[in-house]
Amino acid sequence: MKTLVVVLGLLAVIAGGTVFLVQQFGGWNTLVGKAWAVTYEVTTEPAADLPMRIEYLENPDRYRKESPHVISKATTVPFQYEAVINAGEKAEVSATPAGNQVLTCRILLDGVKVLTSATAKPGEKVTCETVTAS
Repeated sequence: MKTLVVVLGLLAVIAGGTVFLVQQFGGWNTLVGKAWAVTYEVTTEPAADLPMRIEYLENPDRYRKESPHVISKATTVPFQYEAVINAGEKAEVSATPAGNQVLTCRILLDGVKVLTSATAKPGEKVTCETVTAS
């Protein structure tokens, strides 16, 4: 019986120490790197192989709790990019056409589920944004 009490006491100390350490390092979400895999897509009508300015958000490290960085590049459409967005952060993609094209954007979860989509007027910038769940 005395051994059982010692073992249970030791387990309680270990459990308490573990919880304390996890809280010191930002909680379970930080330690396990809770993040979302999103796919940004931009398409155009009529189809055009012209370069345009695309901006999107991405977390460089799923294990560090920080705001996503803005990435800006000139690229051709259709555009597709897989990014990591930490839980509770904003995912966003926007594109500015080079001419009078109609742009459409989408943000997909795991490349399948549409989280948001938008279509702009001819020649106007399109933006899709959503906040990932915690």
